[in-house]
Amino acid sequence: MGAVNHIFVKLLAGHVYDGAFRQAIMEKFRPLVKKALKRYLNDQVNDRLKAALGADDIRISSGGDAQSESDENPDDNAPAESEPDDGIVTTEEEIAAYRIIKAIACSEADPERITMRDSKSYCAVFLDDNNRKPVARLFFNTKQKYIGLFDENKKCERYPIDNLNGIYLYAEQIRAEVQCLLQ
Repeated sequence: MGAVNHIFVKLLAGHVYDGAFRQAIMEKFRPLVKKALKRYLNDQVNDRLKAALGADDIRISSGGDAQSESDENPDDNAPAESEPDDGIVTTEEEIAAYRIIKAIACSEADPERITMRDSKSYCAVFLDDNNRKPVARLFFNTKQKYIGLFDENKKCERYPIDNLNGIYLYAEQIRAEVQCLLQ
């Protein structure tokens, strides 16, 4: 992003600065306006991308579960936007990771059968929203992120990942787990 127009800086700074607007004041406000403008544009682009990718199809239910709105019971009178007061926070990163796992698993099962449930210590991805059919766990509450995958004895083995793209390294194991759960 190039230099910010001095008229634009003066316009925005005029809302928070009442004194004489000299060059020294202009130089103080220019980087602030540039940073604010960049942040605003990034937010706008992110909002458009989220809307395009369908980020509105997940909601946090009062039980802390993140589910598709299409899975929502029409007789449910609870507000869709209610925040649980149990300390469970489902982050955008957890939702994005869930979607990656769902995309990987859809080669083996109908995507609507893959669900997510968040808890304080990890975020679980299930088949058929059944806690006896875990596909994976996401441990994103610490500095080092982990994906938890299950062995044949249903023991969860944690693997470190640097970012969300690291999930793709375990695609075959995710598919194998879904196949195993379908039998």
